[in-house]
Amino acid sequence: MHLPRPVLPGLILCALAALPASAGEGLWPLQALPENTLKSEFDFVPDDSWRARLQGASLRLSGGCSAAFVSADGLVLTNHHCVSRCIAQLSGPKNNLLESGFVARSREQEQICPELELNQTLESRDITAELATVSAGLSEAQAATARAAARQVLIDRCQAGRVERRCEVVSLHGGARFEMHSYRRYTDVRLVFAPETAIARFGGTPDSFSFPRYALDMALLRVYDDGQPFAPVAHFAPRLEGARTGELVFVTGYPGSTQRELTVAQLITLRDVILPQRMAYLSELRGLLRQFAAQGDAEERMSRRELLSIENTLKAFRGRHAALSEPGLLEPRLRREEELRARLGRDKVLRQTTTGAWDAIAAAQQTWRELYTEYSMLELMRGYQSDLLSIARHLLRAAEQLKKPDLQRMPEYREDALPQLTQRLFAAAPVARELESLTLGWSLGMLREMLGADHPAVRISLGDADPAELAARLIESSRLDDPALRRKLWDGGLAAVEASDDPLIRLVRALEPMALAVRERYERDILAVVQRNLALIEQARHHLSVGEHYPDARFTLRLSYGRVEGWGEGDSTVTPFTSWGGAIARSSPHEPYRLPTSWLEAEPDIELTTPVNFTTSHDIVGGYSGSPVLNVKGELVGLIFDGNLHSLGGAYAYDGRYNRAVAVHPAIMQKALDKVYAAPALVAELFGKPERP
Repeated sequence: MHLPRPVLPGLILCALAALPASAGEGLWPLQALPENTLKSEFDFVPDDSWRARLQGASLRLSGGCSAAFVSADGLVLTNHHCVSRCIAQLSGPKNNLLESGFVARSREQEQICPELELNQTLESRDITAELATVSAGLSEAQAATARAAARQVLIDRCQAGRVERRCEVVSLHGGARFEMHSYRRYTDVRLVFAPETAIARFGGTPDSFSFPRYALDMALLRVYDDGQPFAPVAHFAPRLEGARTGELVFVTGYPGSTQRELTVAQLITLRDVILPQRMAYLSELRGLLRQFAAQGDAEERMSRRELLSIENTLKAFRGRHAALSEPGLLEPRLRREEELRARLGRDKVLRQTTTGAWDAIAAAQQTWRELYTEYSMLELMRGYQSDLLSIARHLLRAAEQLKKPDLQRMPEYREDALPQLTQRLFAAAPVARELESLTLGWSLGMLREMLGADHPAVRISLGDADPAELAARLIESSRLDDPALRRKLWDGGLAAVEASDDPLIRLVRALEPMALAVRERYERDILAVVQRNLALIEQARHHLSVGEHYPDARFTLRLSYGRVEGWGEGDSTVTPFTSWGGAIARSSPHEPYRLPTSWLEAEPDIELTTPVNFTTSHDIVGGYSGSPVLNVKGELVGLIFDGNLHSLGGAYAYDGRYNRAVAVHPAIMQKALDKVYAAPALVAELFGKPERP
């Protein structure tokens, strides 16, 4: 059970607006689309009904992916890798659904995903003026308190006690604009179809972030409301023929974060400190899990999802690091900073308020470099790699935080965040104790290596014990894998948690003062400084810039436009489509190019020319996985599941010459459901009557 852990808000929550975008670039809010560009380049002007339909059918997954309604009966299409945790949770020792796949041949066979939640955007509105009014004439500290109180009042008014509603305030353009986003929450989400991982992830790590690809990275879910399939206000009907080369297509989704207007000092910290540490940590963890998986079928099943996720993340981080290491990315950024500072220097008002902002951020980055390892190991719990230990931390902190007024709590324990946290905290999902012991023991050794044997946290955690032996004792003695016990501790509040003799709760209680101290220093000396000065820079940039522009990603609904097209690599050209014949040619008896038996048996029934995957010029980043690819009519012509290697630098910049998104074609979805998995009801629901010989 992966529970929410603290993130790095200074890096991914300080969103800044992009400068006027180049053709094809942009993560555009639906209410602020680049209409002039779409009209001049494509002769297409979106109207209000078109926007409303896209908003009504687009969804986000609580785990960080996107999805879409694709039928009038609440059927949802997303990526297999986005719901692999649910698939693993529904599996058992004798029924490994990741390996065998899953097809519900009736509504009664559809299985509830224990932790999964879907959100649908209902409304987004500008509340900048409302927040500015309450803070007018106050000191900086007073203004921050007043804005926080006003935000909570607006959230409470928006949610109005409705458990199916979730509202959040989003800061855009470095604090130059604030928006209220409201969502309909769907918590009864059931698995309908998932192919075998071998075909969903055909090509594995060697083929990820590359092309040509031959993966059926799709899954179908269904939303239920009051025990019945939910009828959405809009859905995207799949178009079997897909889209043509050169055709204008759109992607709607919920991109997680971009850092396209961070300062050069921040990007250098990412390049030199944060990404190298993350890559080293994940590389060692990947090796540990590979050894564990090689021990047998049960071990492979327990570790498969985590291992696949780590491999994918590691390759992404390497791509980002490579992008930041290229002079072609940082040097233009530095010139733009210098040019902007020069422009500000010529403005009497802005010169007084803004020109020192870059230096303040650079000084905070030096502090961040010094603090990052300790913050990562203690507050982000990378020295304590255990889902059960994360549960213990949440139970302890919630007990402390829920005693406070909502505005004084940590963000992850405020009222608007509790429904998602409690759903996952109390889910009856299995916990693999053997794997928990292994990863906790390894990470405790990493804690000692990174902080030193004399660090107080290391002494408290380990004493003179061996990390692996201690971890085994802790996990074996804990009973936090029991959802009923977790609920009892939650309901009992701080008294129940403090009275608990569970060894994991005792450990997090002992560590909590140090974790809170490092968090407080981060928020005071780094986050607050960065947020304040980035806001000054962005407000100045917003004042000086002209033309269409978009804010950095904030896990809110966005649209990207582009064409179906390949790209050039030196003297060669990568064409945009792959076919089933190419998958057959690439297949082998060995992983990761082994086709499942079901596909080998159905091979004669699938035409070799059937399109499998294709590329588009969309500007996509993490979070767009599971997004629909749509034509101008709003028909679904593809399913985003990856990008090429060039797209990995998309967190920092977009290059329309090379950045490409990779999608699943509707034709292979239809062939799979009809010819391979014999699911005529699903074929009919998605495409009309199924094919018959």
